[in-house]
This record gives sequence, C-alpha cells and structure tokens, in this order.
Amino acid sequence: MKKISNEVKVGAVALVTIVIFIWLYNFLKGKDFLRNTAYYYCIYDNVGGLAESSPVEINGYKVGVVQSIDFVNETSGQLLVTFSVSKGFKLPVNTVAEIVPVSVMAGMKVQFVFGNGPGFYSYGDTIPGKLSESIITAIEQEFRPLKKRIETLLDNLDSVMVSIDDVMDPEFRNNLAGTVSNLNSTSKSLSGTIHSKEQELKQTIESISEFTKMLSDNSAKINKTIGNLESISDSLASADLYTSVTNLKNTLERTSVLLQNLNEGKGTAGQLFTNDTLYNNFSASLESLNILLKDMKANPKKYVHFSIFGRKNSSVE
Repeated sequence: MKKISNEVKVGAVALVTIVIFIWLYNFLKGKDFLRNTAYYYCIYDNVGGLAESSPVEINGYKVGVVQSIDFVNETSGQLLVTFSVSKGFKLPVNTVAEIVPVSVMAGMKVQFVFGNGPGFYSYGDTIPGKLSESIITAIEQEFRPLKKRIETLLDNLDSVMVSIDDVMDPEFRNNLAGTVSNLNSTSKSLSGTIHSKEQELKQTIESISEFTKMLSDNSAKINKTIGNLESISDSLASADLYTSVTNLKNTLERTSVLLQNLNEGKGTAGQLFTNDTLYNNFSASLESLNILLKDMKANPKKYVHFSIFGRKNSSVE
C-alpha cells in the first residue's frame, strides 16, 4: 500500500476546511444544508429595515430565517423576500408574513400570522405579506399630542424666564442679596442666643422635672386636700345658704326703707333728724334747764327751806 504523500494530506485538509467554512458561513446566514427546510416567497413594497438572517417566527417561536432580499426588477422598486422554514411547519392558505419590530434597538423580524385555509401552501409558493407599524412610528403617533403640549409648555417657560429676567434688575438683585445677608445675620444671632441660653433652658427643664417629681411625691397629700375641699363644698351645700342670703336680703331691704323714712322725716325719729323747729325747741329747753341747774347750785336756799322740826318746804319763784 503506497503511502499518501504530504501534498495530498494538505490538499484534503484544505478542502475540508473550505467546506466547513462555507457551511458555517451559510449556517450563520440561516442556510443549514443539513436541515430539511422549505422555501417561501413574499413581495413587499417596503421591508422597514428587515435584513437577511432575520428570524422568522410562528407565535413567537423561531421556525426559520430570512434567506435573502432582492428587488423583483429594476423598475418596480418592490422587494422579493425568501424565507427558509423548517418543513415540519405547514402554512395554511391566507397566512400572512408580517414584518414586525423585534424591539426599539433590535431591528425587524417576520411573524407568520396563520390563515384559516382551506388547504396549505406548497413549498416554494408566494404568500401575502405586510409591513407592521414600527415601534418608532407608533411612539411618534402616540406622543405627537404630547409633543405639541411640551412645545407649548416650553414657550410658556421661555416667556416666564424672560419676565423673571426683566424683574431681576440690578436693584432687585441687590435687595435680594441684602435680604439673604440679613437672614444669615438673624440666623447667626438666633444661634448665639440659643447657645447663650442653653444653660437656662437646661435649668428650666430640670425645674419642671423637679416640680413634676414633687407633684408625684405629694400626690397623696394633694388627694387629701381635694377630699377636704369636697367636704367643705358638701357642708356649704347642706347649710341652706339660699335661706340665709334671702334673710340677709330682706334685712337690708328693711334697713333701706328705715333710712329712707328717716331721710324723709317720717315718724318721731325722722322729725328729730329733719325738723329744725323741733331741734331748736329741744336745744332751747336744754339751755333753760342748764341755766336752772346753775342757779340752783348757786342759790340752793332760794329753792329749799328747812324748819327746826325737820319739815321741808320748797318753793320755786
């Protein structure tokens, strides 16, 4: 048996390498020669960014890839898309190959939307297709009213900023700076005052704590004092103060009437207090009596006579 030359070995290795490279290249593009696949075709006016090797799915499950995208002819502008799909899936008649977005950043894919027949498409048939609205387009349509509102809001904000800029003249800014400076000074003063009065605050809190403790320690005495006050209140309630006050009121009323009668000269006492003639007569009588008593004291014999026999006679001239 002849030995295989080194050139043959190198050639065989190179051939196997080229075959593996071609298979791997086509596999990455979605062409798997080792897999039993079928081909379908679809014509689009716009593929919306669909690319070769994009996935082909049924209900979210990948069943194939986009094999190729070519123009139908040079003048129509339509695009012929070839799908390679596993032969294990049959497509009912009226199935639509819809191009839909994968995500905002991940491009487009083909989604088979099954029809209701009757029957199935044969391998190599051209099936209807459509381009779904892209996510960007949907977002633009949804946010178009919001965009207008945002633009209006920005215009209003611009107007407000212009107005604020007009108000914030140099004089106002200086006044604002002065106000802020005064606030800082006030804050520092308050901080210093609180710091200086910190010890007094502590003493006040301690005094309040001691007072509270004193109340707690003397709670029994306080309760007893309150009990005594309740007893005094009960005693006053049972003393019939209403009757006493009523009697006092009646007495004061009678006293008032008596004083009024005296003032008006009613009765003997009233005449004595208010009648000048009675007072003058009474004064004259007292004066005469006083003169008489003085004369009796000066001349007792004029009014009293004694006899030898003890008989007493008196006469008044």
